[in-house]
Amino acid sequence: MVLFEILMISVGLSLDVFAYALYKGAMLPEIRKSSLIKIGGVFTVWQMASLLLGNMITNIPMIKAPAGRAAVHWRYLSVIIFLGLGLYMICKAGRQKVVIEKMEEHVELKQIAIWACITSIDAFLAGIGFGFFQTDFLITIITVGMVTAVSVVAGLYAGYWLGCQFKNKIVILGGGILLIGGIELLIRGIN
Repeated sequence: MVLFEILMISVGLSLDVFAYALYKGAMLPEIRKSSLIKIGGVFTVWQMASLLLGNMITNIPMIKAPAGRAAVHWRYLSVIIFLGLGLYMICKAGRQKVVIEKMEEHVELKQIAIWACITSIDAFLAGIGFGFFQTDFLITIITVGMVTAVSVVAGLYAGYWLGCQFKNKIVILGGGILLIGGIELLIRGIN
């Protein structure tokens, strides 16, 4: 995988996080630095940890040995993972209800941790996909971490200023980017 593909998949994954931050930003009476650090830190750490766990699965000896002999087949599985994540995000956005915005004075760390756990499932599966492609993991995890942090900050401010009426469209966009990334990997011939 080249850096562009890693970045494209990272952006696709982070748009789910952006949507949750957008929702939270619409509920806050003001954006404080402490809220930015708390929410951004929780989402970023969860995304990076999930990516790491997914990638570590591909290094389990029972999986790694057959993967070496059947590398092309595992890479097709990676493409299926990225395509599946894209479809899942699009379907998830289509099922979500309209959000009624109400002011919340405090940032509940428990609520943010639950949201971060939900969004990190995608990162876990992407970590498996990245592992099968044997991407440079340091570049991948740094890219995902930076893109996630930027998405949280942008999402909080966008939600604060605009509300969360675009939440589902953002998740659909993220799913579309993952679909495009998976199709691009397939077309490129999985080299």
